[in-house]
Formats: sequence, structure tokens, C-alpha cells
Amino acid sequence: MKNLNNSRIPDESISKNPIARLFQHSAIYSLSTSVQRLQGLIMTPIYTSAIYLPEMSEYGNYGLIYTFIAFMNFVYLYGMDSAFLRYFFLGKSDRKTVFSTTFFTLLISGLVTSLLLIIFANPVSRFILFSPELGEFIRLAALILFIDSLGNLPYLILRSEERPVSFTVFRMMRFVIELLLNILFVVLLRKGVHGILYANILAAFINLVIMLPYTGRYLSMKFDRSLLTEMVRFGLPFLPNGIAFMTIEMVDRFLVTDFLGKEVVAFYHANYKFATILLLLIIGFRNAWQPFFLKISKEKDAPIIYARVLNYYLLAAAIVVVFVTLFIRDLLTIRYFDAFYLLDPRYWTGIIFIPMIILSYYFYGVYVIFTPAFYIKKKSSYMIIFTGTGAALNIILNFWLLPAIGIWGAVVATVAAYAVMMVSIILFAQKIYPIPVRILNFLWLFLIIGLVYLCYYIIDLNIWLRMILFLLFLAVSWNIVLSFPEKATIKEKITNLVKIK
Repeated sequence: MKNLNNSRIPDESISKNPIARLFQHSAIYSLSTSVQRLQGLIMTPIYTSAIYLPEMSEYGNYGLIYTFIAFMNFVYLYGMDSAFLRYFFLGKSDRKTVFSTTFFTLLISGLVTSLLLIIFANPVSRFILFSPELGEFIRLAALILFIDSLGNLPYLILRSEERPVSFTVFRMMRFVIELLLNILFVVLLRKGVHGILYANILAAFINLVIMLPYTGRYLSMKFDRSLLTEMVRFGLPFLPNGIAFMTIEMVDRFLVTDFLGKEVVAFYHANYKFATILLLLIIGFRNAWQPFFLKISKEKDAPIIYARVLNYYLLAAAIVVVFVTLFIRDLLTIRYFDAFYLLDPRYWTGIIFIPMIILSYYFYGVYVIFTPAFYIKKKSSYMIIFTGTGAALNIILNFWLLPAIGIWGAVVATVAAYAVMMVSIILFAQKIYPIPVRILNFLWLFLIIGLVYLCYYIIDLNIWLRMILFLLFLAVSWNIVLSFPEKATIKEKITNLVKIK
């Protein structure tokens, strides 16, 4: 691998401005993603309350049905969202044709899939919720999935047009609507898990209607079969890739339920939600990253720009990981306004594995940054190798470790799977589209993070020692990860911000 210190630094117009724009857009997308997912976190004190969901098994059903919905999102899209982004930028067809072909294809396939789920709801419920009597949840989930598969297409347009502010405004509107509906159905009407699903369906439908003007701008009666064939050929490999990813992310919920019971999966799911803090930021980054790397892919300095983005991510995400590791217990066990906890005390014993889950998302972020090679070189079919290997390892470790060490088996399996994904994509991507990575610095950073974890899990550190440890980590990681030009760029940005204030 080439050394970034010896690589030619791109000029201001090519490098600094695009990267600044990328992180500005990432910040905005992260806000929208956080707001979108915030509903689950805000409602967690209510969902875990014995007043609104009296039995922990009910919260377990909530976790399982939304795990199913997240998994099925990939089935409903089968890579057409990724294909749309690629052919919107790099295709030969006009953009209206690309959008219309995508829309009508997802409309037909979504209808068929939802009808099948509704017809076979009870058998699916037996498999997903471990009870055939909960088929109503599957039918409601089928409606949510169909409406969202169409309602999310206008957001792809906003991403393609690099309009993160509009994207965020509409996501926030969706969040507010769904939050208010949750309060209505869950808090006021006491509908439990049914109420959560009713709120989601109505919010998804209202979102679809609100976004119609954006859909109408690109929707026409154009349908290109040859384009569809090309898009499916490119996008379909993302389906097994997506399924493998969701297997890593979600299959442990079902296996934990099978091995340890619904009350344990409720306890696991509640703590897992707080570990997704970094995932929210990564999803926001990914929303900006895909159009960004496609847009500059023809620049001769693109690999160097990608490498710089990697360095900035390694440092910024590591700070989040270490901060959450050292202080998440304090944040979750404080009684706010002497009225409520962010996490019900019944679930506190699971806080200890939150740092390990957030570490797995750190690995996932590195994986995301190495994906340009497979878009640019049209090698999307290879991505199943990385996620498939991670998924297989995750399942094997869950079956092996859950009976042996309980819930920690699921945690270990998740971290191992994401680590394998990260390492495998780096090795392969560097062969087909190398970027100049400073691998030694990379390894040193991981060693330092490992030492922080060792201190956290072995030594009982008071809050002052944890603060000192965090500040030491900031100082050391800053000097290890960034090159001199990168440090100078960040210092210049900070100085300019201070001057503006």
C-alpha cells in the first residue's frame, strides 16, 4: 500500500472543498438519520415501561417485528436503490427514465411481496415471532414495507441532487408525525405493539403523499426494459449482500429468543438501541458518501481524497466509540428531572455490552468507506463475499456461544462478524482499486482503542480517571491518525470558525 505522506496532495479546489462539502452533507444527513431513529430512542422509556407494555415479552415482540421489517427492506428494494444512484450519475439513459423504470418495478414487486406476506402471515409469524397467533403484526408490517418502498424513492432523488437540507426537513417532518401518532396510539389509547405499527403505517402514508411533488418531477410513463435488465444485473447482487448484512445485524434477535427467551431478547434489544449511536452517524455519512464518491470518481486524485476521508472517519468515529464506552453508563443511569431514566432499571445489566456493539459499528464504517471500488469497477457481485463470510461466522458463533455463555455470545458474534467484513473488503478493494492507506497508523489506532477497552473492563475507573483517559486518547489518536497537511487543514477550519464567532 502506498504511503499517504509520500503521495501528492491535491490542490485546494479538488480536495479540501469536496471533502468539506462531504462532511457538511454527512452532518446534515446524520441529523436526519438521527431524527428518524430518535423516535425509537425517545419512546424507549415508554416502550420499556410496565405501564404501556406490561410484559417484557411484549417489548420482545416489538424488537422482533421491527427486526423483520429492517430485514425485509432489503428484499423489497433488492438493490434497486443502489442501481438507481449509479445510473442516475453514470448511466446513458435520461434521469426521468431511470427514475420511472425504478418506480414501476418496485411498485409491482412490492405489491406481489406484500400480498404474499398477508396471505401467509400466520406461518411467517410462527417463524418470526415464535407464535402463529401474531399474524396481524406481519400483515401490518407488509403494509409498512410496501408504502416505504415507494415513499423512500423521492429521498433518493434528494440525495442524488445533493440536497441534504431538503432531505433532512422532510425526514424531520416524518419523525414528528410518527412521534405524535405513537403518543396517540401507545400512550393515550394504550394499543401496545399494535399502536406502534399503526403509527408507522399512517406516518409512512402521509410521508408518501407529502413527497408526491418530488416523485412527480421525475415520474413519467417511460419504462426501459434494457435499462431495467442492466440495473437489475448491477443491483441484484446487493440483495444477498443486504440479506447477509441484516443477518449479521439482526439474526441474533431470533436466535437469542430461541435459545434464551423473549424476555432476554427484550433486554438485549433495549441496550442494543443505545449502541446504534455510531450507526446513525455512519448511515448519515453513507447517504452523502455514495453520491460523493461517484461524482468525483473520474478525478485523477480521487483515491487520495478517499484516503483522506478514511483518516477523518477513523479519528472522528474513534472519539465517539471511546466516549460512549467510558460514559454511557452514567448517561443511562441518571434519573432525569427526578422523573425518568433513559433506560428502565430492569435493563441496566445489559449496559456493559454496549461498548462492544458500538465497536462493531466502527468496523462497519471502515467497510462503507472501501465500497467505492465495487461501484466504480462494476464489481458489486463480489460484495456478498465479505458480508456472506461475516454472516456465516455470526450464525456459527451464535449457535456455539449462546448456549455456552448466554447473551454475551450474541455480542461476541456481532463484533467478530463486522471485523471480518472490514478486513476482507480492505484486502480485496485494495487489489482492484487501491487507495493510499497508512496501514501502520491504522493498526496503532486499533491498538490504542483496545487498551482503552482493557482499562474499562478490567479496572473500576471513577469518572475523573475516565475523563483523563479520554483526553489522553484524544491527544494520542490525533497525532497517530492524521498527516501534517490534514492536521493543518483541521486547525485552519477551527481557527476560521473561532474568528467568525
